[in-house]
Amino acid sequence: MMVLSQKQQQQSGARFLADMESVDSSRLEQAASTGEHKLNKLGDQPPASLARWWQDLRLMVSLLNDYRKGHYTAVPWKVIAAIVAALVYFVSPVDVVPDFLPLAGYLDDALVIKLALDLARADLARYSQWQAQQTEH
Repeated sequence: MMVLSQKQQQQSGARFLADMESVDSSRLEQAASTGEHKLNKLGDQPPASLARWWQDLRLMVSLLNDYRKGHYTAVPWKVIAAIVAALVYFVSPVDVVPDFLPLAGYLDDALVIKLALDLARADLARYSQWQAQQTEH
């Protein structure tokens, strides 16, 4: 199994944190639409390094879409910024480890997605409950 070097981990994490600081409404729109497009393109065949978080990634995109439409806003901006930064990183073809590289291409994306999930886990759980209640009604 391939792993990221310490330097690659630091670079990925630093870019994620910097991207979090620059999130605004236009970046939110971009992340929601391009994230959804990339997930749909990959379908039910996630890259191996992302398979563990695939459903969480789908939930993140869904949360962003409901947030930007005003359907669900009970989430702190810091969590929205983390999700946006992770999705922007995920859809970018130019990141620390280019996605086209076999086996290693999505390892840095997985790291960034995990960082976002660490910040957003409780809010994603609340959103998932809210989402389930919406389908009941």
